[in-house]
Amino acid sequence: MESQIQAVARLLEAEISHYEKLVAALRNEADHLRKGSPEDLLQSVKTVSEHAEAIHQIHQDVRTKMEEMLHSAGNEKLGRTLADLTRLLPPRESRMLQKYQGTLEKLKSWVIQINSRNKAFIQESLVHWRGLFSLVNPAKAASPVYVPNGRQKPSTQQPISVDRKV
Repeated sequence: MESQIQAVARLLEAEISHYEKLVAALRNEADHLRKGSPEDLLQSVKTVSEHAEAIHQIHQDVRTKMEEMLHSAGNEKLGRTLADLTRLLPPRESRMLQKYQGTLEKLKSWVIQINSRNKAFIQESLVHWRGLFSLVNPAKAASPVYVPNGRQKPSTQQPISVDRKV
């Protein structure tokens, strides 16, 4: 059981490491968004994706190890969370895993916060660019699909008043 706890601890440390790298990559992505550098932005998006995939894989490995530990302890009735596992462990190991869990929760919060700021920046930029393009190329007024006689109405021009006095 001790070796399994150490294996879970190593996996949690690796997950924390990847979360820290993910936070750095998201900050880097925010810088590239502000600078408007597409090549650097694509590279940082790729890095973010790689770290997210690594975190997902580690999380699955941790879940598998926890299920094995709960199964070997004969507690299949308990849930499959880290909190359920810490209830079965000695106090020292339980505190260690709770510390890892707290660190992971803080890092997840940072990731969510930075990611939402990046998304908001992208949305605001899109609104800005759409506004600029609408000035350059105004959209035509929507024409009705069907009119009473089945023909499209000719566009009516506004009357122009011309002053003939010179």
